Amino acid sequence: MSIKVRGTIAVLAGCIAAAAGATPALASANVPIEAPLGGVESALHMDLPELSTEAPLPIPGAPEGPAYTTDHVLPQHAVPRLPMSSALPATTADVPVPQLLPAEHTDRIGLSTEGTPVHTLTPGASVNPPLSGPRPERLGLPEVSAPQAALGTPDVQAEPGADLALG
Repeated sequence: MSIKVRGTIAVLAGCIAAAAGATPALASANVPIEAPLGGVESALHMDLPELSTEAPLPIPGAPEGPAYTTDHVLPQHAVPRLPMSSALPATTADVPVPQLLPAEHTDRIGLSTEGTPVHTLTPGASVNPPLSGPRPERLGLPEVSAPQAALGTPDVQAEPGADLALG
């Protein structure tokens, strides 16, 4: 076996090993966000709000393809609607409240939300020119018709909710 063939086989083996070892990482649907205020609390000697949440990452789905019909020259959904899915993140906020009355035992307000899935659909567009397709009854000539334009409405589906508590 020549040195050239051995080098080619070594390079191919290395590429195959790298491809086998490079498995895609499981991506999280949200990126955690923490507000680090501990240093500010100790510097100012006061209680500051605590906040923890996540930033959602939208995940695109497969777009709707064009639909061909006999009555239209151009395909319907020329600009396809793109579905996106994500999740509203779970969020907690704990805010200190000054005691205004000496009899009050409330010193914090807490706000929390649960994560909920969100499904969206971007707007799309369809256009039909003022000429129809060839008509056999008119010896292959097109008919003149009114031009048509349509927009697909955007759609958002979610069920958000929150809890507010005094503590």
